[in-house]
Amino acid sequence: MTSFDGNRWYPVTSAEALSQRHVFQASLAGQELAIWRDDNGIVNAWENRCPHRGLRLSLGVNVGHELRCQYHGWTYESGSGGCTFVPAHRDATEPSKACAKTFAVRESAGLIWVSLGTPVGDPPIIKTQVDGVSATFLRSLPFNVPAQEVAKSLLEDGLCFDECFGGESKSVGFRRYGDDIVEISTGQDGQPGLHFYIQPHSQDKAVVHAMAARMPSITLDFLTRFSHVLGEFRRALERANAKEPVKKGIVSAKAAPIPVQVPVVVATPQANSAEYRCTVSSRVQETADIVSFGLTPVGRPLPQLTPGMHVSVTTPVGLVRQYSILNAPHERESFLIGVKREVQSLGGSRSMHDDVQDGVELKITVPRNGFPLRRNGRRPVLIAGGIGITPILSMAQALNASGDSYEMHYFVRTPEHTPFRERLRSLGKNVYLHTGLDAYGTRQRLEEIVELLNPESAEIYTCGPGPMIDTVKEVAVGRGFPEESVRFEYFKNTDIPTGGEAFEVTLAKSGKTVTVAAGQTLLQACWDAGAPIEASCEQGVCGTCMTAVLDGEPEHHDTYLSKQERASGKWIMPCVSRCKSKKLVLDI
Repeated sequence: MTSFDGNRWYPVTSAEALSQRHVFQASLAGQELAIWRDDNGIVNAWENRCPHRGLRLSLGVNVGHELRCQYHGWTYESGSGGCTFVPAHRDATEPSKACAKTFAVRESAGLIWVSLGTPVGDPPIIKTQVDGVSATFLRSLPFNVPAQEVAKSLLEDGLCFDECFGGESKSVGFRRYGDDIVEISTGQDGQPGLHFYIQPHSQDKAVVHAMAARMPSITLDFLTRFSHVLGEFRRALERANAKEPVKKGIVSAKAAPIPVQVPVVVATPQANSAEYRCTVSSRVQETADIVSFGLTPVGRPLPQLTPGMHVSVTTPVGLVRQYSILNAPHERESFLIGVKREVQSLGGSRSMHDDVQDGVELKITVPRNGFPLRRNGRRPVLIAGGIGITPILSMAQALNASGDSYEMHYFVRTPEHTPFRERLRSLGKNVYLHTGLDAYGTRQRLEEIVELLNPESAEIYTCGPGPMIDTVKEVAVGRGFPEESVRFEYFKNTDIPTGGEAFEVTLAKSGKTVTVAAGQTLLQACWDAGAPIEASCEQGVCGTCMTAVLDGEPEHHDTYLSKQERASGKWIMPCVSRCKSKKLVLDI
């Protein structure tokens, strides 16, 4: 590779490097980047420079949904990079039009990929899954050698890596994919091997991201041998390159012939960045009472989506309702949601069914994830009932695409009440359909399902009617599952308080202290004091208004926070929750 293509995807780090509330510093062809993951699981790749005074954002603080610069405290929101807070303008609804410069970013196959231009398609991953076993990340290592020289040397001198597998392979194969991906395989197809993804860090430096291919488990002995061989390979290559320096390296990002300079994610002012205007591009009658919609953003690309996400939709009659996103990983054109017409609808689902046709424009919020699929080594067991299939289906499609082992159980009244049939069929034998069961029969079937599971190696995800979720939790815990291994998402909250004792709340950033009356919500009191808290469902379900607690003891009434998050006392849903102590201090 003698020139840098700004419209391509390049790896910049492993997904493991983005630990919770961390900001990772990277460089791609001389462009410094601040890479961070928000609390919804969305990855951001920004220019490593605060628009205010230029301090590196990698020195900033990841506060969950925003990144705060350490110099003057300017804060920028996840996704758009729009400025949300300036200490000198605390009460401004739009504190500044400054935006952090954003770049296209994608998480794929255990790596974080970035493009400095306008990429087309998905990152170039080597497809080598065999029996559900894919590549496993090993390590990233910088080389003081241009990227093209690293790729060339791997092809010419990569035989040394056979030592990692005991040095007994009858044959070693080498394949190069494009300019910066090399595969080293041992023996015939299906045997273990190594994948090397090469990141052009700067003109004379590259970073090699190494993956173990077709290896169900990675032993300490293998890791020790691999680290030794990779280190020796780097030292030899750097010594050779020092003796015969390469004059032609990667052109820096500033001098690179990048046809399109505009990044995929366009930064917008804070006032508009928290929402999308979408045109209804498809409407499908899935069953007699369920319709699916495709919502195509106007003037903005689809953000990175993770399984379990939801959006809040403002319906044509003005009501706001939350709907899970059911996109498969390859579906990048529109948000896909499913809406059930509720018999006792207050107007939201009825409006979506009666008033929303192709071409109608709707306003939705930025996607959030209160029900994420965790990649923790446990085998996912997905259990859905009715319209609760939507977040579960997104998880199943993601697991299916990555070749992971899982099973999904779907409970419906009759076969005619089964939505998304083609999608379910595409998942093959991983899906078990259970029809025509009453409450007693459903419990019996759930006990049969859970009895076959190992609580030490499985994790349950469930969504559907409240009574079914409660039954799944009760059965699973009764069979030995830890409570934290039963993940769930409610569509409704039955614990919303109608009153309570008055208490005080202090807004730390503004210094204001207000009283929350007995019949008033904490959210409304904060709004009355001018606090810019974004909210959606106002039922403690969607997580939009989640706010950090600096002092005081929250009284939780939401369904969003986990048991551990509640016990920490660090978070509160002001739309429904109150205060056990006489005073709360919030980080707003």
